[in-house]
Amino acid sequence: MYHDLRQFYNQIIYPELLNMERRRRRLVWMMLLCGLATVGAAVLAIIVNEFVFTLLLVLPVGFWVAHLVFRTQVFFQEFKPRIMGLLLDFIDNDVNYSELAYKASGKISKQQFLESKIFTQADDYSGEDLITGKVRETEFSLSEVRAAEFSSVRSQLDRVFNGIFIIGDYHNLNMKGSLLVLPDEYMKYLARTERAFHLHGGRRVHGQALPEFETWFNTYATPDMRIKDVLSEDFQREILRFRQHYQEANRKREMYFSIIGDNIYIAVQQDRDLLEPSIFRNNVDFGMIREFHDDVTTLLRLILKIDALN
Repeated sequence: MYHDLRQFYNQIIYPELLNMERRRRRLVWMMLLCGLATVGAAVLAIIVNEFVFTLLLVLPVGFWVAHLVFRTQVFFQEFKPRIMGLLLDFIDNDVNYSELAYKASGKISKQQFLESKIFTQADDYSGEDLITGKVRETEFSLSEVRAAEFSSVRSQLDRVFNGIFIIGDYHNLNMKGSLLVLPDEYMKYLARTERAFHLHGGRRVHGQALPEFETWFNTYATPDMRIKDVLSEDFQREILRFRQHYQEANRKREMYFSIIGDNIYIAVQQDRDLLEPSIFRNNVDFGMIREFHDDVTTLLRLILKIDALN
C-alpha cells in the first residue's frame, strides 16, 4: 500500500516513464535520420533525373516515413493508458475510492451530456479518457468532453464546452425536483440553458445558499426542490475551494452542475491538456503527474461530498 504520491512515483511510475522516454528518444533519432535520408534522396533524384532511379529512392523512404508515423501513433496511444492505470492504482488505495477503471477511447455519451440540462445543444460532440468507479457507495463516470454547435450568425462551429464531465448516482429518497447551478461569469453564454430550465418549471432562487457562493454562482430550482437538503454548506465550500485554488494559480476553470432525476452532473472547464505526452520533450516529470493526480482527486472529493448527502 502506497500513501505518498512521491514515493509511489519514484518506485512505480518513474521506471515506466523512463521506459517510455527511451522509446521517445529512439523515435526522435529515427525521425532525424529519416529527415536526412529524405533530403539526400531528393538531391540524388534531382542529380540523376531518372524516373526508375527516383522511384527506387522514394519507395524505401516512403515506407520508413510510414513506419515512423505508425510508431509515433503507438507511442501516444500507449503513454496515457499506462500512466493513467498506475495513477488510478495509487488513488484506489484510499478507502473512499474503489473499482477505478480507465478506458482511453471511452466517453460520456452525448445523450447523457444533454440530459444534464446544463447544455442544450451539441452538434459536434467528442470525448475520451473515460474513468469509472465508486466513491464510497456512489458510482460515477467521468471523461473529457468537447462539444460545439453551429453558429446562428457565422458559418462555423462555436464551442459549447471543453473539459471534464462527471455523472454520479444521486439516489436520495427525500429529494424531489431538479437543481441547476451556473457560474455567474458565463451567464451571457448560458441564456439558452436558463430559458430551457424555465420551461421545465425551474426558477432562479436567492438566499438559500452561502452569500459567498451566490457571489459566483446562480442557482435555479423547480418549486418542489428543497435546496438546503441537497446543496449542503460543505458541498458549497468544496466548490468554492475548487474555484479559489485555480483562480490563485491563474487558471480559469469554471464549474457547472445539476441534479436531474437520480443523477448529479458536474461540468468543469479544462484550460489545458493533462497527461498528454510530447514527442519532442522529456516526459519524465513529477509535476505533470502530480497536477493530474490533484485534478482527479479534487473532482472525486466533490463526489465524496455528494455521497455524504445520500
